[in-house]
Amino acid sequence: MSSKQFFAVVLCVLQVLSAPSPLVPIKKTKNAIPGRFIVTFKNDVGRFADVSSVTSGISSQSNVTHGWDIIDGFAGAFTDVDLKLLRSNPNIASIEEDGYAHTQIVTQ
Repeated sequence: MSSKQFFAVVLCVLQVLSAPSPLVPIKKTKNAIPGRFIVTFKNDVGRFADVSSVTSGISSQSNVTHGWDIIDGFAGAFTDVDLKLLRSNPNIASIEEDGYAHTQIVTQ
């Protein structure tokens, strides 16, 4: 392989490696609360160690409002810019709109 061919291959590899990772899609829900989302981590990421590291770059207009022991994730109100930052984080598995849930009692 000549040095020109090698250089061309290196350039191609660098372009692939430097390509931005795809954004995590936002799952829609009925009765969504505008600006509020539920964020879950990938299975190999520990919640307690990573909520603060994932959210450390968000602006003061956004905030985490809930954390749970039952799922590895958190909920909060996030601006569009901060939501894009969360969507591009490699430790995030999913983001879903937060919403209102209604229960009904059926008696017979």
